[in-house]
Amino acid sequence: MIKYTPSMEQPLSRKNSLFSPRAKNEATSFMKLAVPMFLTQLALQLIQVNSVIQSGNYSTDVQAGIMLAGNLWFPIMVGIGGVLFFVTPMVAQLYGAKNIKDIGPLARQAVWLSIPIVLFGMFILSQASWILTMAKVDPNIIVYSEEYLSYFIFALPAILLSQPLRSLCEGVTKPLPITLLNILMLLIAIIGNYTFIYGNFGFPEMGASGAGLSAVIGTWTTFVLLIIYLRFKSAYGTELFKKIELPNIKILKEILTGGIPVGLGNFIELSMFSGAGIILGRFGSEVIAANGIALTIGGLFFMIPLSIGNAAAVRVGNNVGANNMKGAKYSSYFSLRLATVCALMMSLTIIINAEFLAGLLNDNTEVIALAVILLGFAAFFQVADGLAMASIGSMRGYKDTFGPMKIMAISYWGVGLPVGIILSITDLVTEQMGAVGMWTGMALGLLVAAVLMVRRVRMISTKFINEN
Repeated sequence: MIKYTPSMEQPLSRKNSLFSPRAKNEATSFMKLAVPMFLTQLALQLIQVNSVIQSGNYSTDVQAGIMLAGNLWFPIMVGIGGVLFFVTPMVAQLYGAKNIKDIGPLARQAVWLSIPIVLFGMFILSQASWILTMAKVDPNIIVYSEEYLSYFIFALPAILLSQPLRSLCEGVTKPLPITLLNILMLLIAIIGNYTFIYGNFGFPEMGASGAGLSAVIGTWTTFVLLIIYLRFKSAYGTELFKKIELPNIKILKEILTGGIPVGLGNFIELSMFSGAGIILGRFGSEVIAANGIALTIGGLFFMIPLSIGNAAAVRVGNNVGANNMKGAKYSSYFSLRLATVCALMMSLTIIINAEFLAGLLNDNTEVIALAVILLGFAAFFQVADGLAMASIGSMRGYKDTFGPMKIMAISYWGVGLPVGIILSITDLVTEQMGAVGMWTGMALGLLVAAVLMVRRVRMISTKFINEN
């Protein structure tokens, strides 16, 4: 038997170029998944942007408090809750193999698993004051973080309990309902923040607490509507609501085996960004605001590579489930090329419009000036993030999650965060560089991650072809 080797492929040949008929077909399949997924992620990010804008117009300290609260709850949601993200490629492989009857039981077991995750996440958020105090954040800002989280903590159950249902929709290539519900949640957030932060329409002025209350209303409304929709659609033939069984150790173990590395990987990556925000909290509200603005704008652009990665997980998973390993490899390579093209365009957009974008979120000239500098780093992030997210998504499609987690630990905790801390708050290498030093470290960590991720996805995709 002839062994397949990387040298036998020609990823940059005319036949496999981005303009070949095969690439056009792949692009069509990707867009059907990636566009709704992008709009879904964009709506979620715009909810945070809206909170930043409306709270910033209310008070810079309130804005800083909400941003710091986000540095706590977001890593929890995609870190601890990230265990549930692995359900998407599991559903995708079942769907590709046409084992539709097994999807409903899988989703129900994922709901069981989400319950202890919810309780653990709520416990961590209840300790927010202690965490921020240990990080030496200004007590006047901690007050507003506490106010926001005192309500937001009750939004966490709706967010995490809905994840298995989201995974079901995405895994069977039906992401549009999630998109529409997230757009609705965005509209609720805009109206809710305007109502409760400022005290409009006869409601009391609640400040940071109002933003938290708005989040609770939006998340629970969309969660209930998602259940109703899936019930009405009979969950696309997956028999999701057919019965309720007790927890199944075998299925739960499979989710945890693949999901824990996903959650840890997500936490490692986001803890670098969130940890940076908390560490920079010692420099005052203006630095916090500038850092938050750069992260918020960078996060908006990040939704594109994230969506490409999510689409890659489904495309690769569907192909693996159908035992089409060459198709899976092609999908993974296509995602890398698509992510690179999009990243270059986004980098240019950020560089050209940095000052304008920063000015949309804050009118303080000192905050804007620092934010523009940090957005230069965010522009660099796009290419590294694009390659990393496309690779991670592809590897999830293969159910390879432990390897990417190790790469993230090396890149972000071993390189990015330590270098950022040294440059930002110590004099070991140079005088304290503050936010610029922290972002220098993060940029280096992302570059290392991108190189290692691309290398691994090439190795894994080739391995699957050789073994089948």
